[in-house]
Amino acid sequence: MDFSKLSREDLLVGVGGIVLIIDLLFFAWHSYSAGPFSVDSTGTGAPDGIWGVLALIVTILVVADLALARFSPDTQIPTTQLGRDMTRAAAAGFGMLFLLIKFISNTGSSAFGCWLGLVLGIVVVAGAWLNAQGKSTTVSRPAA
Repeated sequence: MDFSKLSREDLLVGVGGIVLIIDLLFFAWHSYSAGPFSVDSTGTGAPDGIWGVLALIVTILVVADLALARFSPDTQIPTTQLGRDMTRAAAAGFGMLFLLIKFISNTGSSAFGCWLGLVLGIVVVAGAWLNAQGKSTTVSRPAA
C-alpha cells in the first residue's frame, strides 16, 4: 500500500471514519446514573440504536469506498451520475444526518463519545466534500 497517494482530505475521511467507527462501537454515548450505579451505552446501543447502526454502516462503506478508489483504482463500483467522489460525499452526509438524529433523540444523557462522534462526523463530511469539489491537497513529506 502506497500511502503517499492519499491527500489531506483522504486522511480526514479515512482516519476520521476509522476513529468514528471505533467511537460508535466502544465509547460511551449515553450515561445513566442512579445513586451509586451507573450504566453506559455505546453509539449503536439504546436509546435509538438504529441510528447509530445506520451511521456505522454508512461510515464503513465510505471508508471502504475511499480505500478502493485510492489503492485499487481499477475496481469498478456502481455509482451515481455525479461520480464516485460526490456519491461518497453524499453518503458521508447521510451518515452525519444519522448521527444528528441519534444525538437529538436523547440529549439528556450525552457522554463523551457522543460529542466526539459529532465532531468526527463533521470531519468525515468535510473531507469527503472537499474531495468531491476537487480541492484535494497533497501531504507534504519531509525531505530525506
